[in-house]
Amino acid sequence: MRNKLLRRLALVCAAAVLTCGLAGCGGTTPEAASSSAASAAAESTAFEPKLDTEKEVALEASGFFGNFEALDQVLNNFNEYYPNVTISYEQNNGDKLVEYLKNNPYVDIIMTDDTNLRYPDWVDSYIADQCADLTAEGIDVSAVQPELLEECTFDGKVLRIPFAENHVGMVVNKTLLEKEGLSVPTNYADFLTTLEALKQAGYTPIQGSENSIYTELVYNMAMCMIGSDPKLLDALNNGDESAVETLTPVFEKIEELKKKGYVDSRVNAEYPADNYDGAILKFFEGDVPFWVCNTEKYSGMKKRESKSEAFSASPFEYAFIDVPMGDNGVYEYVEPWFGFSVNKNSDDYDYAVEFIRFLAQEEQLNTLASVKGVPTATNNNTDARFDDINSQPQVAVRYVNDGTVMNHVKDYFGHDAENCGKGEMTAEEAARDYVARCAETAREMAEAAQ
Repeated sequence: MRNKLLRRLALVCAAAVLTCGLAGCGGTTPEAASSSAASAAAESTAFEPKLDTEKEVALEASGFFGNFEALDQVLNNFNEYYPNVTISYEQNNGDKLVEYLKNNPYVDIIMTDDTNLRYPDWVDSYIADQCADLTAEGIDVSAVQPELLEECTFDGKVLRIPFAENHVGMVVNKTLLEKEGLSVPTNYADFLTTLEALKQAGYTPIQGSENSIYTELVYNMAMCMIGSDPKLLDALNNGDESAVETLTPVFEKIEELKKKGYVDSRVNAEYPADNYDGAILKFFEGDVPFWVCNTEKYSGMKKRESKSEAFSASPFEYAFIDVPMGDNGVYEYVEPWFGFSVNKNSDDYDYAVEFIRFLAQEEQLNTLASVKGVPTATNNNTDARFDDINSQPQVAVRYVNDGTVMNHVKDYFGHDAENCGKGEMTAEEAARDYVARCAETAREMAEAAQ
């Protein structure tokens, strides 16, 4: 306990105590946040506190973000029941979470993701071993989408509650398309027709960071194909030629979009490489039809509207969509977006569990996602910012990753997609290298498990 008290004193200047800081991570206005708080408080009447509600408790949370205002709002709601509980939040490097936990063994609540928990299991299960089984603690996790929850389950134990859904796609300038007499495309043929019309009108239709644009254009297509087809996944893990043949057309679409001039490497090289703040402001200049990104990047757009002189002078309608790569519609790939775990070594373990029990309610998860500006992990997504992906007219395949598609399968794809887009590999070479990499890691995992 003494170690933890000393550590808390050191954190006074280094970490923010989450109280009322609603400064729009994801762009929620104070009025909207206030309304959300009132709504959440009203709807949370079913929550029954299990612990001493008057006790003063200072919990520590650590995560990968520089700040986490959305967590602040959930804490405000929690304080309706536990007015003397505070949470200090400190950023850590997710790539060095093992080292962080060993140096800070009593941190109460830990931000985790699939990389920290599932992927290292065949090498080092240290992080998973430190996380409490949330269902064994009586936490009701029924509000979370079952597939997302499955991805957070390890050896039958639920080790984290996901914050939200993560989607990869692109933001479309709807006003620009309307001005050119075009509508939002819903399948690949429509997409090509729209892109050609935009090119003829003088635009570079698809733009984004050169570090990720080629990956994110076809990411959903590849992950949906692999995740929804056990035979393809087996072939990928075994290095079969059939996997190369099946996946080559995915890389060929990168080549096709480049060859037709719908993606320009020179433009991408000049696009802000952070693919966040600068990239958003570039999109707000109004001459980018499609900006390739994910929902985390999209979450920062609303609050940056006022920072853009161009957008303030000429506002336009925009929306996040899945890239329409399928003949019969979009490929919609979904995975959990981070989550919170409880450290078994917490000095205030019961209160850390109690906070996660509160967070796991539908209204609190929806509040967290809404303030952060990302799609909720619950089954009830009513956030209007995601109407376009919640009601897509044509969906070729929708796949929610339940942990079947492991991180090396995703990471290796990005490596080879970028090499293909930059002309360093042909589509077939990229597919062949991708299959070989996945098969090699599958063999290593199998050997480690013996």
